[in-house]
Amino acid sequence: MEKNVLIIGGTGKMGQWFANFFKYKKFKVKIYGRNPVKTKKIAKSLGVDYSLNYVEDVKNVGMVLVSTPIEVTPKIILEVAKNLKKGAILFDVASIKHDVLPALKKAEKFGIHTLSLHPMFGPGAKSVKDKAILTIPVTRKIEVLKFVLKPFLDSGAKIVWVKDAKTHDKMVALTLALPHFLNIIFGKTLSTSGFNIKKIKDFGGTTFNLQLILAESVVQEDPNLYASIQTQNKYFIKVMEELFNHANNLKKIVLNKEKEKFSKFFLETRKFLAEDPEFKNAYKKF
Repeated sequence: MEKNVLIIGGTGKMGQWFANFFKYKKFKVKIYGRNPVKTKKIAKSLGVDYSLNYVEDVKNVGMVLVSTPIEVTPKIILEVAKNLKKGAILFDVASIKHDVLPALKKAEKFGIHTLSLHPMFGPGAKSVKDKAILTIPVTRKIEVLKFVLKPFLDSGAKIVWVKDAKTHDKMVALTLALPHFLNIIFGKTLSTSGFNIKKIKDFGGTTFNLQLILAESVVQEDPNLYASIQTQNKYFIKVMEELFNHANNLKKIVLNKEKEKFSKFFLETRKFLAEDPEFKNAYKKF
């Protein structure tokens, strides 16, 4: 298998991260972006090659990574698959897999190997050590999976095998969409308080400051990406319904000053979270 990769969407933040990563791992890297001028500029800054026509250029590479907006990823997968040479590898890093997996399965009919990855970290990650990479193996060729995943494993990443798109999307509705949603709401609530953020911070303790760091980190990301993560995951609708159900119940308890019900709500939550092996160390980490 050839150590060369074309990254479609290589001018985006995650595309650039992967370009740097594979370059460090001694791959020959080429990036493609919609804007030719921007593509050339970023390729030069990264020290990699660039493509101005990925439909043609995919014919000459052994591996293609699709790092594009969620909405267009399935279409690009099928377009690329038709032009890849037999035995080439095609994979994506989309945050929602509902429409991606069917596209990857269709792509394999062209004689190529496919899999789907979801790195559970952002473009600011300095390394992948101890970070999870969700992996849905469409191909059953063990040597292909080893080839793609070895660079990540060698750098200390944790590969989490996922059965299918449904399992993936259900879980990331909880681990990705939900925390994003909560932190956006937290920041928005602060913004309508009538106080500026500097004044609010003067009164902040440890809990507030940590929550603020999370919120400020979230809102510095691409709003289009985060909108897709919220709106394209059909399983997040149920998660939101559960969230507002619990919020309304707790609101009633607080308004009615029902301390016993509050304690029950609180302790039920603690009981569930206490099953986390790291639960006892949480306060120390905090």
